[in-house]
Amino acid sequence: MTLLQPEFLYRFLKVAAVNVVSNITIPLSGAISVAFLGHLSNISYLAGVALGAIIFDFLYESCSFIKSGTTAITSQAVGRDDREAILLAGLQNALIALGLGLLFLLLQYPLGKIGFMLLNAAPDVQLAGISYFNSRIWGAPAAFLNLVLIGWLLGQEQNRKVLLLTIIGNVANIVLNYLYIVLWNWSSMGAGLSQAISQYITLFVALVMIGRQVSFTEIASLTGKILNWSALKAAFMLNGNLSVRSIVIVCIFILFNAFSATLGTEVLAENVLLLQMVALSMYMCDGVEYATATFIGQFQGQGAKDKFVPLLQIALGTNLVIGVMVGLVAVVGVDPLFHLFTSHGELIETAKVYIDWIPLVVVSAGCAYILDGYFAGLSEGAAVRNTYLSSGFLGITSLCLATFYFHSNHFLWFALSLFMISCTLILGLQIPMTLQSKNEANEEKEAVVNL
Repeated sequence: MTLLQPEFLYRFLKVAAVNVVSNITIPLSGAISVAFLGHLSNISYLAGVALGAIIFDFLYESCSFIKSGTTAITSQAVGRDDREAILLAGLQNALIALGLGLLFLLLQYPLGKIGFMLLNAAPDVQLAGISYFNSRIWGAPAAFLNLVLIGWLLGQEQNRKVLLLTIIGNVANIVLNYLYIVLWNWSSMGAGLSQAISQYITLFVALVMIGRQVSFTEIASLTGKILNWSALKAAFMLNGNLSVRSIVIVCIFILFNAFSATLGTEVLAENVLLLQMVALSMYMCDGVEYATATFIGQFQGQGAKDKFVPLLQIALGTNLVIGVMVGLVAVVGVDPLFHLFTSHGELIETAKVYIDWIPLVVVSAGCAYILDGYFAGLSEGAAVRNTYLSSGFLGITSLCLATFYFHSNHFLWFALSLFMISCTLILGLQIPMTLQSKNEANEEKEAVVNL
């Protein structure tokens, strides 16, 4: 089956669509709580949970690498048809995720303290937010394990199971929010508990699903190999390198918002509106990125390097279509979308001044995300790490210049575009190395060193 046949395109788009849905669950869970709390008489609960949700979006997004790392290693094992390696990919990354979740529990006090200090909320809002944070943080081990299990299932193209888990988690969250907030009046604490418990419900269902396809005997036979230091070190290295990418992206957007605020409240409000379109595009592009990692990993496991470039063409084409569609909506028909977020007509009109930056940002981000998935699927985490460190330095420098030297919102958007374009170009220049055999790559590296 060639990659341009409808059968493969359907497989690719199906994996991408499921990834988009699973990606949206983290911000959606916070939005559900906000919706319930918005009907309470005391608005401080709503504001506190909204701020707490920002902290969790930052923490969980910074750790989303565990999902892509698991997908990459699993898909490579699928390509080799190596059942043992498939199981070890899930078990070893689950061990890392559990450690990460427990670390968050141990550090919950300083994390919450620092987070709300930076957000600088009023005392009553901060109390509500801390109550939410202290309740929801207990779901961290389950949340990270769920990321691994979803990445493991996606690496095997078990899309229906991922979709079912996503639905179960969100339905449980809605029911528990209604129970705790509306019926029992637990306000912000109830909102945090509902999300923590829904994570454990999702984890329980996932383990039941996996238990039907993996026997306890198989897992027991791998006990000695789970703690294999060299394999764990490789998983740590890949996840550690990919974590740099997640953290840099989150920091760039935090700085973008923070610097927007220094240019004035109106500029911040305008950029918040515009970023809704960027976020929508990124969730879709991120789904295509994970699909790319899944299939490139399988092809790597099969030794089918001839399929790398055709897959890249399909993936880049898909994200290009997404970027162009979002860009067209931004330029041509943005009014209805903006009116969903605000009734201030003057704010919408001033935001339109910067609307032409949206197509450039979303298209360049879409290309960068595909190349992230390409290199992650090949377990080339160092290439991703180095790219985002260098591009992040360029992005932060240009954001600072835009704010403190040019004092221009246009230059802020230029800086954000420059960051995305830089990531795309630097990763793109490294693609030829991945198409070579190991001997050719080593010879080229030696030639560069000798020069």
